Amino acid sequence: MGTSWKETEITKKFNEYNDMLENILGFQTLFDQIQKDRSIKTILDYGCGPGKVSYRLAGIKEEYSVIAVDESEGMLNIAQNERAKENIHYQCIANDDLSFLEDSSIDCAIICFVFINNSNKERILKVAKEVFRVLKKNGTLFILDSNPEAIGYEFTTFQNGLKNFKYKDGDKKQQYLHIPGSDDLILDDYFWSREFYLSFLNKAGFKNITIFEPTIDALSEESRKEAEKIYNVKEWKDEKEQAPFIIFDAVKK
Repeated sequence: MGTSWKETEITKKFNEYNDMLENILGFQTLFDQIQKDRSIKTILDYGCGPGKVSYRLAGIKEEYSVIAVDESEGMLNIAQNERAKENIHYQCIANDDLSFLEDSSIDCAIICFVFINNSNKERILKVAKEVFRVLKKNGTLFILDSNPEAIGYEFTTFQNGLKNFKYKDGDKKQQYLHIPGSDDLILDDYFWSREFYLSFLNKAGFKNITIFEPTIDALSEESRKEAEKIYNVKEWKDEKEQAPFIIFDAVKK
């Protein structure tokens, strides 16, 4: 069994986690890609958690309408209390049910750090198919997850799995999130190879799949210096050359 995101202590500590790297190398990459398509207005954030991504995304453009869904009432309570915006609609769902959304009604969907918390291949495919259903033609799904090829690296804010351990698809592993002023938050999640992601995306009907693996060294000097100033970073760790995250950009044709 993976981490229970409905436990109050876990949701509280996760909300306190400094998602610096996720923002610099993950979310900003998503936002840059989304902003390239001016037709995007309605965005689904599937598995929104405490609303950190939805809140940032909704702040980019007022005309964005963000539908943020999650199965954890605790996470959504945090999101609604701390990250409410007029252009975000938070909704609790059960059993991956998006039936409240019509077919071909969403311009874009993002799924951040959701599939690594799921051990069931059939359920992952079900979610992908359901997101495919609600996306408009030529709509894009972005998936952001831990990089399966970054196992055991020591990043500034977390460590993903154990170094030199060979994981197989579906194997349980642990994420060690460094919480300021507290012990690490240790999350039980699951390993999925990039081949598995490509496989279920194809089965769900997605085409034109592009992969991004951002690193600190790949940032422009201006972006890197800005990040160092915002987060008071004096020295980077393995994220300089090794991508902590992997991003899939998949299109509904």
